[in-house]
Amino acid sequence: MRQPYPIAHHLLCTLPLLALLAMSTVCLGTGDEVIAYWRAWRQANSDTASLVMVLTDWGNPALYAVYGALFWRARRRHDPRTVRFVLAYVAVQLLISFLLVRVIKIAAGRTRPGVPGPWVPFSFDGPHNSLPSGHTAEIAGACPPLAMRWKHMAASLALGGYVAAVGYSRVLLGQHHASDILAGLLLGSLAAFIIHRITHRTAPL
Repeated sequence: MRQPYPIAHHLLCTLPLLALLAMSTVCLGTGDEVIAYWRAWRQANSDTASLVMVLTDWGNPALYAVYGALFWRARRRHDPRTVRFVLAYVAVQLLISFLLVRVIKIAAGRTRPGVPGPWVPFSFDGPHNSLPSGHTAEIAGACPPLAMRWKHMAASLALGGYVAAVGYSRVLLGQHHASDILAGLLLGSLAAFIIHRITHRTAPL
């Protein structure tokens, strides 16, 4: 039986980051003002910035453990649907959040915050690989499939808060522009959509 796509749970995973980006734009701006604000914040709050660095470095790997536990339990319980779910997650994340993101980064050649000069298309240089945010694409591809699987509003919103925290940490640490985060969120949402469609027979939106 075909099931409707659980769009509400997907939205709950994306709206907190969208709201945070909108608030940042209204309060701080979209360009050099944001870079300068968070640079000053990091200088004044080095200990807190170090904690944010832990989040940005380990936010995505923490979910590897979640998916790994799901896979291990599914194998023990002979649950092929969950095994398929985890394998779909791995395959789609590799294709979109890893491969496609890197192709776009290299092709666009956008400078990272604080790096002078114009965009340098087809650059393999890290300072010119800002767009899109790979961290955001990965977290936005990992959390919605879990939310759509569990289908609990509170859990979906909590996962959305996690996506927002990891995604915006890249702006706070001066690694990405807000538009890089938005692009990563869109790519991650595409990955989440594909993961769900592979795993479930769903009706059109």
